[in-house]
Amino acid sequence: MRYNILDNGGIITYDTMLEFLAGWGFNPLVRDDTGEKRGIRNLPFVYVFGRSNFTVSYFGANIYPENVTVGLEQPGIREWVTGKFVLQVIEDRDKNRFLTVTVELAPGIGGSEEKIQLATDSILTQLKRLNSEFANYVPIEYQTPQITLKSHGDAEYFPVGVKHRYTR
Repeated sequence: MRYNILDNGGIITYDTMLEFLAGWGFNPLVRDDTGEKRGIRNLPFVYVFGRSNFTVSYFGANIYPENVTVGLEQPGIREWVTGKFVLQVIEDRDKNRFLTVTVELAPGIGGSEEKIQLATDSILTQLKRLNSEFANYVPIEYQTPQITLKSHGDAEYFPVGVKHRYTR
């Protein structure tokens, strides 16, 4: 198989997979209920997690930039943002994971707690509306994204003249 669309994944050999499953008390070669043998081919296993350049994985849910974009295009928000943002999943010291969205402010616009709250509410609403994985896989206490507002052209997140990436 030859292709490159920046998926994350790999190949697990047949023997390695059988050893892993045996460690969990499961033998795929024999039916549990009847003891009858199954017809399984000695082939490797392939796993794919999706394109890491375009999504972030959060509690098993793929978060797409398109979902966040809709949140930033809402009236009362779109007037003070450029539309650029960076999605990240970060861990705190206790290894708790959090979805963060760093948003670029329009030129000459300053940030405020009110703007952070508006962006947070709008992005959360759209994530739950548009992304069933997010709505169903992410525990409620971890669904609210942490929003940071950065000035236009911020060197770390939104450098001028550099192609923008929506995920890290």
